[in-house]
Amino acid sequence: MKVKHSIKCHGSEVMVREEGGKYHLSIQAATNPLGFGNVLETFSDKEEAIRAAEQFCKMLSAAKECGYYLDNGHFVKPERERIPVTFCLKEHITEDLWIEHLNRG
Repeated sequence: MKVKHSIKCHGSEVMVREEGGKYHLSIQAATNPLGFGNVLETFSDKEEAIRAAEQFCKMLSAAKECGYYLDNGHFVKPERERIPVTFCLKEHITEDLWIEHLNRG
């Protein structure tokens, strides 16, 4: 796997790795730099994967501000429905719409 894009995000590293013509968006703790992280989504297009990585970091920030945390590919908050990470990676989801969705829970 070759890293094509990497950004620091809330004590973690969000990466796009290429493997076999596919681009895996993953997150890994900065304390475990030897791992491959947890794959959040797979894309066939590199630019789409990079856009999703940048968007994910913004959405993670907003989710944390609303009291959510990341657990096994979902945003989780006690007494709220789990939200799949893939929901916030959609192109039409703006940060404002995402925050509105989080607050509706």
